[in-house]
Amino acid sequence: MVSLTGSYNAGAVMRSASENITKVSLELGGKAPAIVMDDADIDLAVRSIVASRVINTGQVCNYTERVYVHEKVADEFIKKVVKAMEQIKYGNPLVDENPDMGPLASKDALESVEKMVQKAVANGAKVLTGGKRSTREKGDFYEPTVLVNVNNKMDIMQKEIFGPVLPIATFKDLDEALELANDCEFGLTSSIFTQNLDVTTRANKELEFEETYVNRENFEAIQGFHAGWKKSGIGGADGKHGLEEYLQTHVVYIQYNLNKK
Repeated sequence: MVSLTGSYNAGAVMRSASENITKVSLELGGKAPAIVMDDADIDLAVRSIVASRVINTGQVCNYTERVYVHEKVADEFIKKVVKAMEQIKYGNPLVDENPDMGPLASKDALESVEKMVQKAVANGAKVLTGGKRSTREKGDFYEPTVLVNVNNKMDIMQKEIFGPVLPIATFKDLDEALELANDCEFGLTSSIFTQNLDVTTRANKELEFEETYVNRENFEAIQGFHAGWKKSGIGGADGKHGLEEYLQTHVVYIQYNLNKK
């Protein structure tokens, strides 16, 4: 078996694997939506979403990539998210003590994030904080960034950013939130913040993602099956089902006469 964690483009390894009918298990890209309902614990939502955007400098496939917040609580949520992102400490983890965020993996990664934000702004997005590479630190750092005035037609809401950039859009009701969240070619992880069990149950049923986190950051447990729907992959890892990916079945049928001497 070929087991791969990487980008959607890296999933092309299955083309080579097909020549020998080799099984593949692919965990590919994600574009995780976070839905913040009007009854959500806003402070909890802010902490969880910010953590899910800046850990490993946003270079984690299952962490929050886009946010949909109910219009009734949008102003409060956005204000607190901007403040939290402005307070993120970033620096060289080999020198600085306990930074919240380090540099991006490479200069190419930095330029990719920079181009995505610039394109979003050119298409009408507004930067509330960040929006540029850092000149404060030596290295491939991009400032923690919050964007508003975004919509699902923009690449920033459809393509994987893989950097510390958080685009935020609003919605009027749960129907619209679910429609916006599902409007994506990826289906790895998702999250929702609400105190309503009925809303939670419906979201868990209708979100087209392999994982849904409720009132917490996007961090899977080792006993859970971590996989992807749509273009986020085939197969998966972790837990009982992840172990079974590496096994083959062997069925044996035996027939004999118990009464024969």
